[in-house]
Amino acid sequence: MTEKEFHDLCSKTPPGTALTFSFRDQKIHGKFIGCAEGAVVIEANGGGYFWPRELCSYEISPYKIPTYS
Repeated sequence: MTEKEFHDLCSKTPPGTALTFSFRDQKIHGKFIGCAEGAVVIEANGGGYFWPRELCSYEISPYKIPTYS
């Protein structure tokens, strides 16, 4: 992930947005908490996970985010 993509993710993604991280043969589905110095922080399985920017690729889903009232 480039520095600009990281900045866009951190500044434009609302907390609680669903994210999926995959590394080798493992996938973690969680919710976006925020960003730390050079890492994305997600909550999954009751804990916080830090994913370094260098290991992330940035992709936006074409599906609209549902809204509820």
